[in-house]
Amino acid sequence: MQYWNNYTETLPREKLENIEFNYFKNLFSYAKSHSKLYQEKLKGIEPGDIKTKEDIKKVPFTYKEELRKWQEDVSPFPYGGILGVNIEEVSTFRQTSGTTGRPVYVPETYESWQWRIESWCHILWMAGFRPRHRVFLPFGYNVYVAFWEAHYAAEKLGCEVIPGGALDTKGRVNKIIELKANALAGTPTYLLNIAQEAKSMGIDPKSFGIERALGAGEPLPEATRKRIENIYGCKMFDHIGSTETCGFAGMCEAQNGLHIIEPFFIVEMLDRETLSKEVEEGEHGVIVITPLGRRSFPVIRFNTNDVAIKGPSTCDCGRTSRKMMEIVGRVDDISKVRGVLFSPKTVEQLIRSEFPEIIEFELVITREDIMDQITLRLELDPSIGHNDAEAIAARLRERHKIKTNLSCKTKVEPAGALPRFDLKAKRFKDMRGKH
Repeated sequence: MQYWNNYTETLPREKLENIEFNYFKNLFSYAKSHSKLYQEKLKGIEPGDIKTKEDIKKVPFTYKEELRKWQEDVSPFPYGGILGVNIEEVSTFRQTSGTTGRPVYVPETYESWQWRIESWCHILWMAGFRPRHRVFLPFGYNVYVAFWEAHYAAEKLGCEVIPGGALDTKGRVNKIIELKANALAGTPTYLLNIAQEAKSMGIDPKSFGIERALGAGEPLPEATRKRIENIYGCKMFDHIGSTETCGFAGMCEAQNGLHIIEPFFIVEMLDRETLSKEVEEGEHGVIVITPLGRRSFPVIRFNTNDVAIKGPSTCDCGRTSRKMMEIVGRVDDISKVRGVLFSPKTVEQLIRSEFPEIIEFELVITREDIMDQITLRLELDPSIGHNDAEAIAARLRERHKIKTNLSCKTKVEPAGALPRFDLKAKRFKDMRGKH
């Protein structure tokens, strides 16, 4: 079976968009009636005002800060005004990571949780996960949504799932070998860390027998994806999602961009300057999402603050869903340095594609007097001597200048000096204006 849902994944665009528009109108009416947040937010806009798909742009954006606000001193505790059902219907608690402020508490009914799982089934199936796979998830899942969805979706596909929490990285390497796991899901950073730990134990990661891997939690530049494929001898896939919206796009066997999971979501890609118009194919757009199947926590036109390149609605795999060709990063991370638009993802792409000797890195931007300064802290393979390390650093400075049109400093750190990340890597630090 090529598709998880043969009907929806091959529908003509016009039918897909009609379904999505009808779902949107239903969600709009429901949220206006059942959510304190939207009862307030949608004053002055009635369901009858949404007559065409273009009318969706009349609806204001929803921002994460609003979700936080509507949970502060608003009943019922702890979900506040974002709750769309009676609290007695809530069966599952999740929360955001809180990396950008106070976490948002997310209520899920049994129905809404199963909707999330079904969306994730599309992501895993597109990535080639099948009942023959024994999937190792190298994390303790905790209160965050990450990997709970992957776990239950993999089970629904018929895979065997091994939860790899309560183990350190060495213990996880041993468990993968012991149980002959042949599929992985995790942050790209941590999959590289697992491979590095295996090498330090004298084990070639290719010997694991991993066939499929899925990235989560952070951008996956093409060079990083290929590095993981080369290290493990597997096929590596990507997806994008969030706690507020669920996983909404994934990579198919063509490994050329991410398919939006339609008709589960309406995804808009809007111009960065005004956020008022859809960008053209090949252009950078800010991702704005409306999940269409969840009533416990209705979210309308959620501004993710993520930037992606808009792709086509055709693919060699035969799916008719629209695509994103590349996740560029967060709006906050794409900033001007010395007047040049700069994205940390460009640096990761450079390092992963051209510098296999670099095990870990950190990118720091500071302001010295009136000049912005980029410093790359590097941790190299321990087998590399001092002279070779300096030559690698010099070559990186040269290539960085060519790739970004910005000069940088480099600092080679001793082995183990840089932090290791299980979940989202935080390699980019903009220290300008901080003391």
